Amino acid sequence: MSSAQAPAQATTRRSITAIVAATTANGIGINGGLPWRLPGEMKYFARVTTGDSPSEEISAQNALIMGRRTWDSIPAKFRPLKGRRNVVVSRQGVDVTGAPNTHTATSLPAAISSIPATAPRVFIIGGSQLYTASFARTPASSSETSSSTSTSSSESRPLIDRVLLTRVLSEFECDSYLDDFTSHTYSSGPSDSNNDNQKAVWRKASIEELRAWLGWDVQEENEEKGIKYQYEMWVLND
Repeated sequence: MSSAQAPAQATTRRSITAIVAATTANGIGINGGLPWRLPGEMKYFARVTTGDSPSEEISAQNALIMGRRTWDSIPAKFRPLKGRRNVVVSRQGVDVTGAPNTHTATSLPAAISSIPATAPRVFIIGGSQLYTASFARTPASSSETSSSTSTSSSESRPLIDRVLLTRVLSEFECDSYLDDFTSHTYSSGPSDSNNDNQKAVWRKASIEELRAWLGWDVQEENEEKGIKYQYEMWVLND
């Protein structure tokens, strides 16, 4: 499939999840690929993003939004990622001719708007520019805002409301990095208030909350090939 015409923006925001693996220094890639090879973590990514019982109907499949470089980094024999709608974001365009269940968009908002409401879950899977854009606080729609004139979390919030983070505890050489979203704050009071009103944008959920959202059991601490990593979930701190 080629570029799709995006429908009108919905009046309320849908739930969108970013999923990413990063070192403690927030390194996520090198030379257009992953710095590590962790088969168990890759199986986790596939199960989370596909779902346990994916529909054969594309309109009822989870959607993956990715940048062109992320698309290019997927080996041709695995591209598009099966059982999921693939949406590739590129301002210059990218040829996805012949790729089933795949279309393109020129921006992240356009990509989100192009996904039908019937898609159970929507994931942003990279790269660093898309992650950064998804963390940026943007004005809420009219149906989301309250009558208050102060700047609050309900009036300006990131495009995503959840981050599934695989925290790799070993250090690797990287040339691509994730924005340190865990340190983001916002003012919970009037715009002219002092720093005492600063509140963390994100809250680290418990492993029980992660398991409940996934719908299946997962171990928090893991190790493969001597590399330790842990599964985390971060949610908006509303």
